[in-house]
Amino acid sequence: MPVSLNTWLRWLHATAMFVYIAALCLAVALLVIAFIPGSAVTQELPAAALIGLDQLGGVTAGVVADPSGWATFQIHDPSLTQQLLQVLTQVPGLVLIAEIGRRMAKLVRAAQDTDPFTTHTARALGTLGKLTAWFGIGTWILSQVAQGVLSAMMLTSSFTYKPHGTPLGWLAVGLIFAAFGRIIDRGVAMRAELDTVI
Repeated sequence: MPVSLNTWLRWLHATAMFVYIAALCLAVALLVIAFIPGSAVTQELPAAALIGLDQLGGVTAGVVADPSGWATFQIHDPSLTQQLLQVLTQVPGLVLIAEIGRRMAKLVRAAQDTDPFTTHTARALGTLGKLTAWFGIGTWILSQVAQGVLSAMMLTSSFTYKPHGTPLGWLAVGLIFAAFGRIIDRGVAMRAELDTVI
């Protein structure tokens, strides 16, 4: 038995709301945990900037740490600056995900209640695409800068921080939203042309 369109829209709305609420809760939890006295700050450091990795014990002969990899370290008594930098590596991305979820829930709810093929929907999707792409790149840059500064505070030797990860996921999702917006916009224009013919 095929599932009705309204059922799919209800599931999509519930999923978008779940993403919105879960991302917000996680962001708040990370903020609270970051400022609990005694909570450690965790950061990955580039293995190339570490000394003595070739002398690690506990591994079989011929096994060495990857010099181009990353190793996770903790600061057990971090300063306020270090705690803020830790927050900047994660919270802005979660807030952006929450905002995307909120906007998608609003769009899906509107699709349940009225005609979704309108210029308003097309504009909303286009705006969501731009928000996802530009703010996604911004949160990635902010995270990389915060990680670079935090790494510099944790290392005694000077090094050139090379960002890891990529903002391509944000760009791809933003492009998908914008493309759907353009498709709906084209459909609205074709419907208007058809109405003038009839």
